[in-house]
Amino acid sequence: MLNDLITILKYEYTVHPGEYFNVDTYWVKSMSEVKTVIIDQDHVFTKMVSFYPKNFVIYLEQFPGQSIYRTNFPLKKIDNSDSHEVLFDETAKNIFEYLD
Repeated sequence: MLNDLITILKYEYTVHPGEYFNVDTYWVKSMSEVKTVIIDQDHVFTKMVSFYPKNFVIYLEQFPGQSIYRTNFPLKKIDNSDSHEVLFDETAKNIFEYLD
């Protein structure tokens, strides 16, 4: 089941040092709605996954030379901004079905 969850993260974004990456989560009313699991972390790298309302998932692998973000929905850069918006597809499968 966990492998199924990882395979739905088919959109990838690479960010290099000095670049800024933000996902506009306007639909999140409180950060307590977001569940984050740190998979591995030390002074050199971080691996973590966050589960947001509306079935949005973002996985982060952060290394000294770059960060890789993987999501289950595509992102679109907001004009004149470093932020991205999520392009939701309401027909997508509920990610929590994978966790049953």
